[in-house]
Amino acid sequence: MSSYSINDISRSADRHKLYILSCNPDELSERISFIQTNNISAINIGKELSMFIGDLGDYSYLNMDVFEFTMKLLEDGKAKINGSGNDVVAIYNLGILLEPTLELKAAQLIKEFSKSTALIIIWENQTDYPDVLNWPTQKNNYSLDFTDTQIKKLQYAI
Repeated sequence: MSSYSINDISRSADRHKLYILSCNPDELSERISFIQTNNISAINIGKELSMFIGDLGDYSYLNMDVFEFTMKLLEDGKAKINGSGNDVVAIYNLGILLEPTLELKAAQLIKEFSKSTALIIIWENQTDYPDVLNWPTQKNNYSLDFTDTQIKKLQYAI
């Protein structure tokens, strides 16, 4: 797997601009800081969606409400690095996207968004290469499968 820099991301012309910044759980805050020092928003998807769902008064259209909120969250968080190139946004804490009650197709949502915006997944769990992200305790139950879309590795450098 090749490594890419932040500058490579901003200039990418790939169909899917999907990147992963891997780390151990104890390195997560350091990786988030790295992303933010490059003027990229890092969105805690789990926290944001939990607060949104907690404030909903009506759960009749939970699936659609959460999908629309997630897309708006990503749209609002994207920005150009140094004012040019691709829009970029980073996300982490993605487990809630796989919550069965929400009935989201998380991998599809992420892939679709990465067509128009460079999307960095800050991942502190396991990766089954080439392109399957999973949680150590739920490896056989929950995963994000991107085997039909190459995830590119973001190079971490201080």
